[in-house]
Amino acid sequence: MKKVTKMIWSSLFLFGLGITPLFAQVEEAVQELEIEKVTMWEQLMQTEQGRLLLLIGGLLLVLIVLMVIMAVLMVKTAEIILDKKAAQKGVERISFYQQFKQRWITGKFKPVGQQGDMMLDHNYDGIKEMDYGMPPWLKYVFLGTFIFAVFYVPAFLIFDIIPDQQTEYQASIEEAALRAEARAKAGMIQITAETAELQTDEAVMKAGQVLYKKNCAVCHSDDGGGGVGPNLTDEYWIHGNDIKGVFTTVSEGVPAKGMIPWKGNMSPKQIQDVSNYVLSLVGSTPASPKEPQGEIRKLEKAEERIEENVDELPEVKELVE
Repeated sequence: MKKVTKMIWSSLFLFGLGITPLFAQVEEAVQELEIEKVTMWEQLMQTEQGRLLLLIGGLLLVLIVLMVIMAVLMVKTAEIILDKKAAQKGVERISFYQQFKQRWITGKFKPVGQQGDMMLDHNYDGIKEMDYGMPPWLKYVFLGTFIFAVFYVPAFLIFDIIPDQQTEYQASIEEAALRAEARAKAGMIQITAETAELQTDEAVMKAGQVLYKKNCAVCHSDDGGGGVGPNLTDEYWIHGNDIKGVFTTVSEGVPAKGMIPWKGNMSPKQIQDVSNYVLSLVGSTPASPKEPQGEIRKLEKAEERIEENVDELPEVKELVE
């Protein structure tokens, strides 16, 4: 009986050790999948690796169910065999459940006639007290707290293996910042006209150029000289001439003049990229520039702004005077 019980628990323990790394690999692989604005299920279904992970997860669940069924059947079979042996010997056998209950939950109780030695020598209003001791589960929990403290106290107070709350808080802030930066690079943060940034990175320019040639060149020509739409290379602007203004124009469109809103066809990151590319065309020389439209609004450069601010300083004015 004991051998059968040990065999069952050993099998379940070894199986648990075997599947734990697989579950860790599945979780790690799922966390590495970052696809824009899709659920985890969609992320997994869109990649071959994800579908493989789902298949492995399904097989693991089936194996777990089969192991549980097999363990139950083994216990039932062992119960039947041991019951027959006990009946042949004419003794009463305690079931596995009762053995487990006595060993780990309630403990063994003495028969009523043998409980005299457990009776304490005092009573309260005729109520006598017996010393049964702690239940096994509570005793093991109590001992477990001491064992846990032996490792936890040195790790927390002496060796700094376990971080304190302040350290964990700072680490969580840093991790959140890194995740936000990663999402921003992947275009997963909602960019608006107010948060759009003026960028000159080579990657942004290339991405914007591809989008421009695919969607905007039909009306503004490949070099930005204009066609159906206005010339994008001169200093005349019908709408805003900064990143926010261009972002708004591309996003919302100008339906009155035939320009559709591109927010339904481009992501905010793509609108920001193509807006930066449009601003980079200002000052270039197109092959056949269209006549100016709108009002002249020169793009202000950072150097010119700094120079103007410096000129406004009292010390500089005194030197000039």
